[in-house]
Amino acid sequence: MYKFARFVFTIYCHLFNRFRVYGRENEPIEGPVIVYANHQSMFDIFALNLAIKRHINFMAKASLFKVPIIKSVVKLYGAFPVDREKADLSAIKNALKTLNSEHILGIFPEGTRVKNGLTKDGKAPEIKPGFVMIAQKSKATMLPVRIYYKRLFFLFNDIRVYIGKPFLIEDEFEGGVPSEDMAKAGDMLMQKVYNLGSEAK
Repeated sequence: MYKFARFVFTIYCHLFNRFRVYGRENEPIEGPVIVYANHQSMFDIFALNLAIKRHINFMAKASLFKVPIIKSVVKLYGAFPVDREKADLSAIKNALKTLNSEHILGIFPEGTRVKNGLTKDGKAPEIKPGFVMIAQKSKATMLPVRIYYKRLFFLFNDIRVYIGKPFLIEDEFEGGVPSEDMAKAGDMLMQKVYNLGSEAK
């Protein structure tokens, strides 16, 4: 069912939008990977699934699973819920299980949709540092990705996905990241995302 849904969405996306991917050669072809990206639209999951060849299992906000139709769609794309307001041990276990199975985990560290550097409340996003801890525990490869939309509609749109260079958390932070520095490390790693496709404004 997932393959059929992906096929249909691929046809729709390319027929009714201009969809481009940069840096596809950077995607690791095997092993556990954490794809972490900026978050602008509810369509981000679909855009990433088109850009990344391997199947992605996403951490998605728990409220999406309370709407039956949306729940069915996001579960089809391998998503599982996470409570953004607290340390969700169940979500962390699911994330580590995904990575221990050599699969890809998708995370949006901004935690909410962000446009032009601001949330819908007009505030700067607070990066959720949990993805740093998951990367450190799993020793998975990190893959920064930036998604750009000319406008936030999936119809006659210009959509670009920029895939950055993969890296390991221990190579980025010698000696690892202590718990008190997780938030700072999360901000630094998200800067890798924001720097991708700098011409996309």
